[in-house]
Amino acid sequence: MHASLFIPALDAWLLAKNLGFLTAVINILMAFLLARLAVVVTGHLIRKFSEKRISRLTRDDTAARRLETGITLISGLVKYVFYFIAAAIAIGELGLSGAMTSMLAAAGIGTLAIGIGAKSLIEDVTKGFFILFENELTVGDFVTIAGISGVVEAISIRTVTIRSWRGEKNIIPNGQITTIVNFSRSDTYVTLVDMAISHESDADRALDIMIEEMEVVRQEMNDPKIQPPEKIGIGEITATGVVLRALMKTDVMQQWQIPREVMRRVRLRFQQEGIEVPHERIAIVGEKS
Repeated sequence: MHASLFIPALDAWLLAKNLGFLTAVINILMAFLLARLAVVVTGHLIRKFSEKRISRLTRDDTAARRLETGITLISGLVKYVFYFIAAAIAIGELGLSGAMTSMLAAAGIGTLAIGIGAKSLIEDVTKGFFILFENELTVGDFVTIAGISGVVEAISIRTVTIRSWRGEKNIIPNGQITTIVNFSRSDTYVTLVDMAISHESDADRALDIMIEEMEVVRQEMNDPKIQPPEKIGIGEITATGVVLRALMKTDVMQQWQIPREVMRRVRLRFQQEGIEVPHERIAIVGEKS
């Protein structure tokens, strides 16, 4: 059956002018144009409908991010559906449906290739649905996946997009996700601060300085989620010095800012207090002549 999208009179006129092939070309272009238009309009309607729902969830950040994740997934699914329909129309217009079926039936190579591709696609889609419905990820979570740390920017039925702290956009197929470390499912994040001093320095005094400067940073940030610092003590002894360790429970996404500021302050205090940092020593032994 001819899947013409034009009026029959125009179709007949093109055929009479020996330009019948233009009908198929125009129909294919129109199919993809309408698919694109349908994707844009549907996405706009979904976004418009969800904005009111999200505005009501301003106090529930988790629910708002979960709704945002659902919107992203539905938008991706709609895109696949409309473009699949457009591709099916294009195949029909080119008259390749029958030829393609016979070729694949005669040569198992094409079937095998499609099967291998479909296996990966099905794995990505299946994993994507499990990620959504098991609430493993939501848009806005800070995670580590496949060795990449960053904020979840989008979740589709095939991929997860992560924006790293340096700005890179990382797209990970859902089928390749084996382990998810989600830092946003806890109200606090344990931030460790390590500072190294020489063997000759006073470790107790140096650790007290670390705690004092961490408390100053906590007071300046004035965030109720940041808890008072805690001493851990000596974390490691090396050939050149001693590594002192303290921790502070902070809000997620502050695990870089706080240690940087603490280390800057502690370094200055160490200089003022005469506490030496480790340095490599070279002993030169001379022989008697």
